[in-house]
Amino acid sequence: MKTRTYYKTVLYIFWIIFLFFSIDVTLAHPLKRTSVQKLVGSSRTYYIDSIHGSDNNSGTLKSPWKTLQKISKHKFAPGDTVFFARGSKFKGGFVITSSGKPGKPIVFTAYGNGPAPIFTNPSYDNLNGNAIQVKGSYIVIDGLYFYNCPKSPVCEDIRTLGAIFIALGADHNIVKNCEMTKTPVGIQTYGQHTLITHNYIHDDNVPIRPHWGPICVVVCTSNNEISYNRFENYCAPSNEYGHDGGAIEINDGAYDKVNLKIHHNYSSGNQGFIENIQSKCLSKNWIIAYNVCDDYQSWLGLTNVQNIRVEHNTVIRTKKHAGYNDFCWFNDYLGQNTVFFRNNIFVLGNGIPPVYYHGDGEKQDHDHNLYFCIDRKTFEKGKTYSVLGAPLGPGEIITNPLFVDFENRDLHLRAGSPAIDSGVNLGYKKDFDGKPVPSGKAPDMGAYEYQKD
Repeated sequence: MKTRTYYKTVLYIFWIIFLFFSIDVTLAHPLKRTSVQKLVGSSRTYYIDSIHGSDNNSGTLKSPWKTLQKISKHKFAPGDTVFFARGSKFKGGFVITSSGKPGKPIVFTAYGNGPAPIFTNPSYDNLNGNAIQVKGSYIVIDGLYFYNCPKSPVCEDIRTLGAIFIALGADHNIVKNCEMTKTPVGIQTYGQHTLITHNYIHDDNVPIRPHWGPICVVVCTSNNEISYNRFENYCAPSNEYGHDGGAIEINDGAYDKVNLKIHHNYSSGNQGFIENIQSKCLSKNWIIAYNVCDDYQSWLGLTNVQNIRVEHNTVIRTKKHAGYNDFCWFNDYLGQNTVFFRNNIFVLGNGIPPVYYHGDGEKQDHDHNLYFCIDRKTFEKGKTYSVLGAPLGPGEIITNPLFVDFENRDLHLRAGSPAIDSGVNLGYKKDFDGKPVPSGKAPDMGAYEYQKD
């Protein structure tokens, strides 16, 4: 009995001490304890199902909402997630006015089985045809499908369009894993620190206006990244240019475009890859790297830019149709050595002027690039459209890059390619496929690093 009483007394004393220290910790750190409780309690999930839902429901998994109207009216908190049922179809658009915060974004994504939820907004009178209009910051849009947003032609100004439109002041947003088709502008961002990644934007051949073609992505401000996307077949007839459109447009001269990163994108069948025509704003410190491009018209068009690094791209220009067919153009007021071309592979043919740079192109810095024309043995010398309009730079060569299968567009390098180990180390670690760089004694030219067995 004494032994049992002794152990009870010890346990009682231990319990009193435990409670004392627990209370002490709570009193010593009341804000920390309260903030943890708020953090856990603030994150909620909402579900929308256009087939089985009802707007009279509570928005839970078992009782989902039905329409987009519930979203526009709801105030979401940082960390919330909105799930759209796979197989659902939504017509119209909605506005995101709530904001997340660092580490706690508000996420809009899909759930369930079947095809991705479809969003269409064919009327410009409704939110300028935007399916999702983002006015908040720290928003993630992930894994949704967009179609016919909006019908075209719709307006005089491209600057309102986009299946997803990110407004000025809406910063730190992410659009990823989405698919878009038959929408004159896929994504347009006026926000900063936008990440547009792993999206598939394809197949629109209707002009926005008689002379202005469709565009996959439009970027209007600084500090934005476009990476790991697939852009295909954005091109339409134009009464002024023959054809127009393209993968990426850097637009709106009212805002500077500083610190842009455009890398690891695949672009095919578009009316050009990148075009920047805004001369009134500051456009500098861009990296255009590890892109694979097989488009029409100009691969690169630049106006009034500074410190543009164009590196490790594989660019094919053998497609030709009515319209301008310059390979690359600059305006007439670029400064000396403002664009730097390094470690690229350029292949041309079918009458495309060989690496034709006009304006101030001959002033730009270029080294360790490979040039090849499929329908002539060498580039013509002594003419305005010779290589870069100037002699070859250090480490540059004119020769067949020896792709694995050029006709079927397998643009990996095969053994013995002169591009292997012929680049200069620029600090990159991963090639277009995510394989390590370098794999040999030096980086390879182009977007694909040859991997030894």
